[in-house]
Amino acid sequence: MREAMTVMKTHDTQTALGKRALWLLALALAFGCARAPGVPGPDGTERSAGIVARNDASDAPALDASASDLADDDTDADYDPWQPFNEAMFSFNHDVLDRWLVKPAATGWEAIMPEGPRRSIARAFDNLDMPRKVVNNILQFRPIGAGRELARFLVNTTVGVGGLFDVASVIHLQKSDADGGQTLALYGFADGPYLVLPTMPPATVRDAIGRTADGFLDPIGYFMPFVANRARAIVTAVNERSLNLKLYADVEDSVLDLYSAARNGYLQRRRLVVRRAAVNRHDEWQWVFKSLAPGERPTAVAVASAKDPS
Repeated sequence: MREAMTVMKTHDTQTALGKRALWLLALALAFGCARAPGVPGPDGTERSAGIVARNDASDAPALDASASDLADDDTDADYDPWQPFNEAMFSFNHDVLDRWLVKPAATGWEAIMPEGPRRSIARAFDNLDMPRKVVNNILQFRPIGAGRELARFLVNTTVGVGGLFDVASVIHLQKSDADGGQTLALYGFADGPYLVLPTMPPATVRDAIGRTADGFLDPIGYFMPFVANRARAIVTAVNERSLNLKLYADVEDSVLDLYSAARNGYLQRRRLVVRRAAVNRHDEWQWVFKSLAPGERPTAVAVASAKDPS
């Protein structure tokens, strides 16, 4: 009996040490393979497979000194020391999983479900990301962004019927979409190498660590750990894919090197997201300090006071 208990304790100790070793390895990769976030590419909306980047510079804020500290030169734009492994994983994700599972499921989902309800489902899942967005806004010292995310959640959960309708955007409560990788970047963590894992979206080492941390903020995961998270990921991937079937097909037909296009589009977008977060944080605090500063007396009042000493 004592021998069995000793074996069980030894096994538990080895398991704990193994988990710690994995975390230390991830952190070592983030520091040891460090690269600065680099210059941003075109503004883009990341798709679930990390393939598509949409040009839209109209809402890109001007950069200031606080954001420019995060920039590097173009030589870091495609840092990919693990390319042979990444290409193999990308080929599996695209040529096997997407071709034989995700795309057929998305095509069938598109056939039976109108676009409006599918977009409502996407908005409802996005509404459930409120804890992740609020916590990361707070960690990024963006109190206004955190308050705005709370307000968005309250409005969309009530008036928007559980998040099926984005009423908050109609009343100009725009989302920030803060995440763990973005937060680590603002604390000075380098992005590290590009990484593609089976069944997972592309990432850098820093973003992979950030996603792991964000996973603990998923409210669904507290009711059914892992199972709920994987089920949600599958439903989200199929639903998102169904909303972009033609767009994906156009990109696949027009790009010669799909792996490089996916990698560069993802890395460019993430660099822009980090720089924009720095700018937004700077703008929030500027607004706070200006609001707290004593205002000037209106000219009309000053003139009236001069004419009427009483």
